[in-house]
Amino acid sequence: MLTLFQRETCPYCRSVRERMTQLGLDYICINLPKTRTERVVMQKITGNHFIPALIDGKNVIPGKLEFNQHILDYLNLHFDRSENQR
Repeated sequence: MLTLFQRETCPYCRSVRERMTQLGLDYICINLPKTRTERVVMQKITGNHFIPALIDGKNVIPGKLEFNQHILDYLNLHFDRSENQR
């Protein structure tokens, strides 16, 4: 099961959620507080406090400040089964 650390109002998180929905993926959203210093659980798992961050089993794709392309690339590489991705 995929786990997405995110905030509902974050535009970088929204585009990751939208892509996961387009791919038909089941995932758990963990909503985080706006204050980065309060993201203790996520920081212990991912090593930083930036969102969005994705957990896929043992694979941890940590967040980066105002960036999400690395997560979108991961999702496309591992989960996109469309003809143009084969």
